[in-house]
Amino acid sequence: MKKNRKNLALLLLAASLLAGCAAQSNSQSSQSSQVKSEKKAESKASSKSAAKSAASSAVSSTKSSSSRASSKSAASSSQRADANRMGTLTSQLRVKLPGMLLPATDGLGQGSSNLNIRYTSSSSQNVVYYSVGNSPLALNDSRIASEKPYAVLTEKKNVADASSLINYQEPKTGLPAVKIASNVTGTEEGAAGSTYLQFNQGQWSFVVRASNVQGQKPLPTAKKLLALYQQYGLPDTAAKSSVRVDVGESLGSLNTVITWAKGSSVYQLKSHSTETAFKMLKSLN
Repeated sequence: MKKNRKNLALLLLAASLLAGCAAQSNSQSSQSSQVKSEKKAESKASSKSAAKSAASSAVSSTKSSSSRASSKSAASSSQRADANRMGTLTSQLRVKLPGMLLPATDGLGQGSSNLNIRYTSSSSQNVVYYSVGNSPLALNDSRIASEKPYAVLTEKKNVADASSLINYQEPKTGLPAVKIASNVTGTEEGAAGSTYLQFNQGQWSFVVRASNVQGQKPLPTAKKLLALYQQYGLPDTAAKSSVRVDVGESLGSLNTVITWAKGSSVYQLKSHSTETAFKMLKSLN
């Protein structure tokens, strides 16, 4: 009897231990399942977040591209409008001054939208004034006369002696030589408080004047002048012609003077900027 009770007790203990193990196993399985579920949820959330980020980035990129395209389009439209203003005014000038050579380009780096033009005409000469105002005005509007021109183009008609107006300078000898470029040498001389540096290319003489009083040097300007000539060229001319530049550029100074002959006319372009003058003459027709 005692032996049977002892066996029964052992059986009950074993059953209790088995039940505990099963409960623990079920608990671990449940925890594992919960962890897997949480990881799966996190993975889905991460995927959604990445998708949203990618979509946001794509939208941002599209907006940025659209903005750049819009800016480029606006700049292009502005450039076309500026070019159209010069073209419109020049077309009107051709009607008023038939036969006169005129530039198709204003030569400006900025301010083209407010380009203004006025002119005077007589039997002996035509004069065209180019300026930049506070607003665009009609051709020959009376208010343009108060604006400082950045360039002035003159045509003297039916000229008997062009050489006296052109003032071409023959190459000098017996003066100090100055190297302007590897294959271009000029001469330098001083007179009346100024230093003159001259060089010649083809039918053209180039003279740069620098003020000794202001401590100016002609060589840097001469180098720039030669570079502009090599880049843009100058109008075709059968007669000997000239370019004169006073060192120092400022609005209204008209320090660059280019004079040449075409047929029976003598043309002269004055400009406050040497580069502007070359750009304008490059488009002359």
